[in-house]
Amino acid sequence: MSSPVTIGVVGASWRAEYFLRIARDLPERFAVARVLVRSDESAERVRREWGVAATTSMADFLTAAAYDYVVVSTPWAVAPEITAQLAAAGIPVLTETPPAPDLPGLVALNEELGSAPVQVAEQYQYQPHHSARLSVARSGLLGEVQRARVSVAHGYHGISLVRLALGIGFEPVAITAHTAVERMVTGRGRGGWSATLEQVDAVTTTAHLDFGRATAEFDFNGEQYFSPIRSRQMIIAGSHGELVNDEVAWLAGPGEPRRERLHREATGIDGDLEGSYLRRILLRDTVHFENRFAPARLNDDELAVAEVMHRMAVFVQTGEPFYSLADASHDHYLGMLVDEAAESGQTLHSGEMPWA
Repeated sequence: MSSPVTIGVVGASWRAEYFLRIARDLPERFAVARVLVRSDESAERVRREWGVAATTSMADFLTAAAYDYVVVSTPWAVAPEITAQLAAAGIPVLTETPPAPDLPGLVALNEELGSAPVQVAEQYQYQPHHSARLSVARSGLLGEVQRARVSVAHGYHGISLVRLALGIGFEPVAITAHTAVERMVTGRGRGGWSATLEQVDAVTTTAHLDFGRATAEFDFNGEQYFSPIRSRQMIIAGSHGELVNDEVAWLAGPGEPRRERLHREATGIDGDLEGSYLRRILLRDTVHFENRFAPARLNDDELAVAEVMHRMAVFVQTGEPFYSLADASHDHYLGMLVDEAAESGQTLHSGEMPWA
């Protein structure tokens, strides 16, 4: 492995710019050798705004550098084809979520790629607070985890957190779901704050997932993503305790209940002149998240994407997976079942998928 890791990026969208921004802010870790885009205008914009070489030619892109891996951050419709092209060229691929748009596409992509070195850039599990919450669930403090409620992100993102919270693999699941339309004011989006208090019709999807040994409630409204007035929520309940967002309660022994809060330790506050970044998240004296990218000034979602990029480098070097094509396919499959159950009003049962 080179140091910094040499990567290529396919795409130059809002999401692709995360990878460019992180490489710019962490030059000792990541170096973008070239970007592949669809138009000359996009190539010029990448060169001008990011100082990175860009091309519209796949042939030129493939021969431009000895990539440690390539990030595919393109629309659903073209991502599978590009991922397969790069894999056929012997290049490890980190592709965006979801890896294919529909069930036939997921099945075909898994069959085509086989054991090719491909991982998927699902970042929500690595956002600091979610990472700390999942660490608490895995620590044994809550006992046997049997129930979760996730209201954090849509579709495959939310389902990935459900399965991680419960420690669920590819077990069969029964799904019931429904949708409701709510009127609410828009607050903040990808482009920043809304200039007016415009009201919109926002759809909330709620689903119950029964895995047999554990159950989950999935709930999400699209306005939650960036809204300061629509919270993100996670509950993980086990035999010995419960986590509700950042509050953790458990029984340490007979008649000995404990209640503590996950503590976010940051610098640059008051008289601290160290900088401005997240150091770690603790429960009492136990560290459940530590920021390996300090002192870079990255927000929580950027820290999560940087962690994905780091883990992809480890995967290339050691073969240790962090979010496989199979897991990404299954989360998208279950997310589509949630939508289908809501539309049909029926209880749907997952089938055995080839990637499992």
